[in-house]
Amino acid sequence: MRRLTLSTGRHDPFWGVDGASARRARIQRRIVRYATALIAIIVLALVAVRLPAIDPEYMINGGGRPILAGTLLVLLAASVVLAVAKFRRSSDV
Repeated sequence: MRRLTLSTGRHDPFWGVDGASARRARIQRRIVRYATALIAIIVLALVAVRLPAIDPEYMINGGGRPILAGTLLVLLAASVVLAVAKFRRSSDV
């Protein structure tokens, strides 16, 4: 018997075997996933457009250093969360 090949993404090998309701549920989950990502991208774009201009000298040497440090820590935490999510998703296959 031939072994199943590993797919590059998450793919259900029994996609065509399941009933119509299972396929519909998968499609609905995919649409919700893409819609959520699209909404997050739009919100981030709107926030980035509405950011006020900040003096870089104030952020580096002045009283804005705690703000800069907090921002860097939040970015680090977000990248760790994304890496863990990617790791967990790839180990589920």
